[in-house]
This record gives sequence, structure tokens and C-alpha cells, in this order.
Amino acid sequence: MANTGADGVNESIVPANQGQPGAQVAPHQEWDGEHLQEAEKTLKEMYIQLRQLRSTIPNLVASLATKQASPEILFQQLSQAALTANSEVKQFREIMENPQSRQLFEHASQSRAKNPAGITPWRITDDPDWLKRDS
Repeated sequence: MANTGADGVNESIVPANQGQPGAQVAPHQEWDGEHLQEAEKTLKEMYIQLRQLRSTIPNLVASLATKQASPEILFQQLSQAALTANSEVKQFREIMENPQSRQLFEHASQSRAKNPAGITPWRITDDPDWLKRDS
């Protein structure tokens, strides 16, 4: 079982000196199956949120594309769309800036630097359920 701290971050993959001035990233080490599964879940959630952000601007301008009964209704719909878009972007930034996510990207960079040959690119067609959140 993962050692999860009070903030919900798996402490076993976050370096002890994370966030401290002059903190150095730990040398490359192999992750066990549990770490890899957690990393896959994090990447999957990032990918789902990123794909959803593709509709942010179309959703913002959708109310402008249809004739509204009054300027007040137009303003209300546009304001609601802006609040929703802001919330979605904020949620995505939070997951991207999460210490666990940063550690995941650092681990991937170190792994690629250590063994750059033979990395097979992933395609969404490789897993048709990739955009479905696990329940």
C-alpha cells in the first residue's frame, strides 16, 4: 500500500527534499509495479483533462453563435462559460504542477536519458478505453 501523506500525495515517490531551496532530484531508480500503476493513472487523468480543454474556446463562443433573447441572457451565458473554462484550466494546471506529476515527468526524462533506444511511441488507438476514467 502506498504511503499517502495528509495532502494525498504518495510520499514514496516524492523526494524528501522536494520544494526546498537547492533541492536535487534523486538519481534514477527503478519504480515498482505500484509506482508505475499510479503514474499511469496520473497520466491518464492528465490526458483526459487535456483532451477536454480542446473544447474550451468553442464552448466559450457557443453563446455568441446563437441569437439570444436579450443582452442580459447573452452576458449570463458567456459569464457561465468563462467560469467553467477558468475552472477547467485551473484544475488542469493543478494536476500538472502537482509534485507527484513533476516527479513522474522527471523520472520519465531520466529513464529516456538512461535508455533512449527502443522507446515505442504510444498511440491512442493502442488502448480504446484511454479516455474513460476508472471508477
